[in-house]
Amino acid sequence: MSIQNSLEGLVSALRRHAELMSTPDTAGNAGVEAFQELRRAAVAYGRSVREETRWDSPFAEIEEDEEDFVADEGDLGEIFGAGPGERHFTVSGTWTFEVTDEEAWLEYARQLLAGVPEESLQLNGDPAEAAAAVLAYSDLFAPLAGHGVITAEQDWTVQGTGDVLEG
Repeated sequence: MSIQNSLEGLVSALRRHAELMSTPDTAGNAGVEAFQELRRAAVAYGRSVREETRWDSPFAEIEEDEEDFVADEGDLGEIFGAGPGERHFTVSGTWTFEVTDEEAWLEYARQLLAGVPEESLQLNGDPAEAAAAVLAYSDLFAPLAGHGVITAEQDWTVQGTGDVLEG
């Protein structure tokens, strides 16, 4: 594909994405598809640039991400032990929690961790350490199992700031 043709595809994908994102309440699956199409168009443009000019792609990082994504997507069944027809999704994010009642939080953490041996926990009364123990030794998402979703894999970090927020 020529640079000009791939450029036209990229511009078209950008316009479609912008159109859908201008009304985010209605984007839904169409927004996801437009995002994926935009990435594919960027990769195609970058490859055209590389092939015709021997210069590097301006979208080299996206190309690498796409290669990783395709490999990862194909491995989902192996990673999660999925059977035919099973689907998975990943939720990523960052949450900041403010401890408004330290004793109440620590008591709740103790309740969640009641069956875990004390020597495993090594809690010292720090709310962030209690949060890390809760994530490590309990399943906060267990209520989702009754709705057809289980935690297949998790990756998290807890970092106490030591800051006391002023109200």
